[in-house]
Amino acid sequence: QTMNITMQSATRALWGAVIDPATAARQALDWRLGLGNMWMALALVAVLNVLMLALLQAASPMPVMAQGGMMLTPFSYAMIITIFLFLLVYTIYHVGRMMGGQGTVEDSLTVIVLFQSISVALEAVQVLLVVISPQIASIFGLVSLAVLIRCMVNFVNVMHRFDSLGKSLATMIFAVIGTALIAGIVLTVLGIAPTGGQI
Repeated sequence: QTMNITMQSATRALWGAVIDPATAARQALDWRLGLGNMWMALALVAVLNVLMLALLQAASPMPVMAQGGMMLTPFSYAMIITIFLFLLVYTIYHVGRMMGGQGTVEDSLTVIVLFQSISVALEAVQVLLVVISPQIASIFGLVSLAVLIRCMVNFVNVMHRFDSLGKSLATMIFAVIGTALIAGIVLTVLGIAPTGGQI
């Protein structure tokens, strides 16, 4: 019974974040759970992300975990997503600060955890849809992307107190570009090349 209540509460919270991302971000930033707990939460959602993608890979007639024409192992994908999210926390913080934002590293970490939680939930729905109809699942994937972009723009806007979705979008774009460039270097050094890793 407790598990059901927890699942229901989590579902309501995530749905609320999709409907009203700005309010959800303000509520999440008020949690103040501490950096240690939030890093653990980020690691958890990263693992769930890999799990959902593995399930999507298994259910889908087309390869999902592929890059550069080669399949990525779950471990390789886990490494990529973990490094990318870690760097994204800091790039959103620093880029936002350079643009006059007021967010902290903990704020950035909090919104990334919230963002990834929504992403995992949408991926779970997509896994179910793939079993029913791959075509519907593909359409849902595009809708999910639009929903996630809207959520993240609002999250960054609230986090940095911009009061400007345009500035928030610019921050997000520059942060993602910066993260991709740095992550590419780090992954190459680690031997997980952009053309597909052997790990």
